[in-house]
Amino acid sequence: MARKLFTLVFFIGILFNAQAKIWRINNNPGITADFSSFNGAATSATVLAGDTLYLEASPTNYGTGSFNLTKRLVVIGLGYFLDPTNTSTPANIGLQAATSNSRLEFFRLADGSNGSKFIGVHFTSGPYLSASANPYNLVFEKCFGVSFFSYLEANATYSNITIKKCFFQSTGLSAAAGATITNFTCENNVFWGSNINLPNLSGTNNIIRNNSFPSSGASVISNAYVANNIFGTGSDCTFTNCTIKNNLFQINQTLPPTATANQVNVNMTNVFVGGSTGSLDSRVVLKAGSPAIGAGLTVGAVVSPDCGAFGATDPYKLSGIPNIPSIYSLTVPTSIPAGTPTMNVTFSTRSNN
Repeated sequence: MARKLFTLVFFIGILFNAQAKIWRINNNPGITADFSSFNGAATSATVLAGDTLYLEASPTNYGTGSFNLTKRLVVIGLGYFLDPTNTSTPANIGLQAATSNSRLEFFRLADGSNGSKFIGVHFTSGPYLSASANPYNLVFEKCFGVSFFSYLEANATYSNITIKKCFFQSTGLSAAAGATITNFTCENNVFWGSNINLPNLSGTNNIIRNNSFPSSGASVISNAYVANNIFGTGSDCTFTNCTIKNNLFQINQTLPPTATANQVNVNMTNVFVGGSTGSLDSRVVLKAGSPAIGAGLTVGAVVSPDCGAFGATDPYKLSGIPNIPSIYSLTVPTSIPAGTPTMNVTFSTRSNN
């Protein structure tokens, strides 16, 4: 019974389209699931386009080497910053009973993967976006990762990629030289010690909005609408042909005459909660009285939103918890006497909507 309860730590009461199927992936010893690897599930003939793969908690990566994803799938993990014993990436306590992330290694998004969505997944290395899959229509939401765009093919064109409510550590978004990106959306992300290096953006429908850069190198952005961001960098960002509105800059950022309502020379110690304790993303919450509060340009129905990742219509959520029901507290006896017909189990759930 304890093993069955283990699987409930990930999700409970999921509602889904009858025409699509949900598959469980779990590689923990002694656990029976539909598949034990992401590769095995994604390449299985029984898993069809439009199906959902749930990556359950595991200390072991679910990737087993490079392969091509050729199906439109929804891939959902548990989020990140879950392990209270991990001192390098402290946890947000009480969000998931599970303490391990759902990790994916390097793989290729190839022709047929158009429309795929990844939620709450920990990428140990970014996926490679093959040029043959253009246009992508890909969504990365509430993911933890590095180098999402380091694996674009040179001289290829990519379109309709959305990255929102993700956490980037050390390495941010950087496209290969010669690649062209159009219709790109980057909203409500946290760039921890990382930045955006996308001189490859093209066209008029690229959005860089409500992101937080608490401490990073200078970003390079072209042909984009840049609004409501917080740039905590010690040197000038480079903006080429951008609309720049209602951003906060740590330095006296050089801005074009068309830029409006931006704040420069902002003391970042007054902006974020900061500190050296708690999860990394909780340190990027706005401090009481922060100059970023209410300083943003209207987004949808939200008038004068906060700048940064926690503002606007779809704010960043701590630990990238997916908006599906989860068990955040679970108490199971470590052992019971032989022959005992029952045992008491206590668990608490929330919807995460």
